[in-house]
Amino acid sequence: MTRVVLMEDYLDHARTLDCVKELAERCELRIFTDKAKSEAELASRLAGAQIAITIRDRVMFTESVLSRLPDLKLLSVCGPRLDPHVDLPAATRAGILVCRPQALDVPQVIHRATAELVWALILGLARHTVQNDAHMRSGGWQSRIGFGLAGKTLGVIGLGRVGSPVAQMGVAMDMKVLAWSPRLTQERASLWGAQAVSLQELLRQSHVVSLHANATAQSRSMIGREEFAMMRSDALFINTARAAIVDEQALREALDAGTIAGAGLDVFWGEPPPVDHWTRTHEKVLLQPHMGGFTHEGYEWLLQPAVRNVLAYLDGKPTDIMNPELLPNVSRVTAP
Repeated sequence: MTRVVLMEDYLDHARTLDCVKELAERCELRIFTDKAKSEAELASRLAGAQIAITIRDRVMFTESVLSRLPDLKLLSVCGPRLDPHVDLPAATRAGILVCRPQALDVPQVIHRATAELVWALILGLARHTVQNDAHMRSGGWQSRIGFGLAGKTLGVIGLGRVGSPVAQMGVAMDMKVLAWSPRLTQERASLWGAQAVSLQELLRQSHVVSLHANATAQSRSMIGREEFAMMRSDALFINTARAAIVDEQALREALDAGTIAGAGLDVFWGEPPPVDHWTRTHEKVLLQPHMGGFTHEGYEWLLQPAVRNVLAYLDGKPTDIMNPELLPNVSRVTAP
């Protein structure tokens, strides 16, 4: 029977999906719910597997890893991107087909879910929700006073598919909304009730700064010491985009020094972060475990196409292949 490994389903939610149940009926399916601690452990988990399914960019399939997997014939990727987690040329040299959904339009429900999480972080920080909950559970009563958002200023860095609903929700909260993107026009900003300003002006004026920039070589560490120094001392900083856009040490220093008042993070510089990572214990940080789009609807949207690609391969009809030059050499794999 064909052995299939689904990598790092941290939520242990995949098995609830109908497509995964169908796959489990046709093959020997193993699901891992934690992160391999080393390349050797990763190779051990995949030993003997003909097919691997990887959720987004949680596992790095480098040339070194792929060279240790002689039985692997198909790597099915969730989501629309291969970079930086799959070395496609190395996979091709190893004779491993790589497939990913090529016509995968991210639905609005994913963007809205991330925007909703942004606001969970903003509200949680503004009203000290976690600290007040913990204080009550320990027998206490009122301990910390927060601040209201109406009349305050929200700064949105990146007015795209997530940033625009975040801005829209800010307007609904009766906030003044400022926005900056490299090519943002006032006309487009106005569509979402925002005012287009420079990044420097946004940082100086905003009580809440929410980051939604794309992760590129140019945007790496674009928010650093200089940028945090421009912000208000009572400002909250929210990042649900990518950790690499923010200088980690600069953020820690800004929180420690009181340069900013707090941070809400859904993304980290290594995921999951080590158990002793400073963000896990910092009283000014509110954490989420990279859950932006991971509602039930979002999980199904992400995983179902990758599983369907595996089922198509088992039927001898590979789809969404990224290295089609290998197809003439592919023998059909069947699973009872």
